[in-house]
Amino acid sequence: MNTIEQGCIDIWIDGIVSCLRDTETGEEKDTVVFKIESRKCLKKFQKVNGWHINWDKIPETVEVYALALKGSDEIQGLVGIRNDKSSNAAYMHWACAAPQNNSYEYGKKKYTGVGGHLFAIAADKSKQWGYEGAVHGFAANKELLSHYIEVFHAEYLGMLHQYQFFIDEIQAKALLEVYHYEWNET
Repeated sequence: MNTIEQGCIDIWIDGIVSCLRDTETGEEKDTVVFKIESRKCLKKFQKVNGWHINWDKIPETVEVYALALKGSDEIQGLVGIRNDKSSNAAYMHWACAAPQNNSYEYGKKKYTGVGGHLFAIAADKSKQWGYEGAVHGFAANKELLSHYIEVFHAEYLGMLHQYQFFIDEIQAKALLEVYHYEWNET
């Protein structure tokens, strides 16, 4: 199975902040989350323009959510999540900071806090689906797996993938207490 179909989480958590923080001013910015309903809309988010993968190619069973600043339509990050009924958890398929927030690939970032917000959105969806916040996914490598264990107190599973992690209900609750955003259901 290729990475697009399987999913892979390779986003670094650059800080635990309740809102996104402007790296130049230090100002915290309120955020909003919304579901991207149209696969056609996902064609804007392509590897060639800095979005790490071609988001329109992920499986139809994966729901895509966007993180944006409140009052702005500029997307700061995307997360793909699937309702994994067989695991009683949300499966975090992919997460990606917008190019302007990805210092690991582009050398600078406009806002910190995107990665943590994307994990919180997955935990939030898990709660909405009745799984109390449980989330699992596949880290891209051992270093990221260790990072998620350190930052989120994730557990190593390694059953379905050599770097599979699990965030339990207790850790998900802690995540959701830190990160703040509004859901925009329109």
